[in-house]
Amino acid sequence: MTSNDWKWKISEAIERIRTRYEFIGRKTGAPFLALIYPPGFERMVLREWQTQCATLSPEFDVRRVDILEVTQRTVSEFGADNLVAAIKDPMPGSDPQSELAEIWITAICEEVKARLREPGQGKPVASLERLAALYPACGPRDIMQRLWDSVQSELEGPVIVMIPGSRVDSRTYSFLSKRDEFMYRGDPL
Repeated sequence: MTSNDWKWKISEAIERIRTRYEFIGRKTGAPFLALIYPPGFERMVLREWQTQCATLSPEFDVRRVDILEVTQRTVSEFGADNLVAAIKDPMPGSDPQSELAEIWITAICEEVKARLREPGQGKPVASLERLAALYPACGPRDIMQRLWDSVQSELEGPVIVMIPGSRVDSRTYSFLSKRDEFMYRGDPL
């Protein structure tokens, strides 16, 4: 993928927010728009994304959810040493990686709900950023699924999911080019 490809995707996502806000993800029944970009370009992609999001104001209010910050906060709550010990030497019958994924997904969904409930200037748009922090415990599909299953009635606007990875086919992406995930809800770019 060239730098022009991810730049085009950002411009396309901004245009969809402007012109098709109510229809993002409508064909699949979930208001998700996944912007898939090469992992090595994350800094540039996020900088350009934030710059172009600023052009949406005041009609739209893009509310960032930093997944790395949310996961770091939950790791701090439980203690990194405790989590590492649980993963290295799990108790019989436990699956520390799945349990950590559950903790992260729950915290992220709560953060998304809170951000979308905040008063703002324009129509709300959630932007999930720095999703690489989820690997290997879980992936973007897990978050989208939980958001849709548990809080769909509370999603006040579309959710833009910034996914580091690559497209495999029309509905499948490779998260961090390590794990293929099928996106059956929402629109991938």
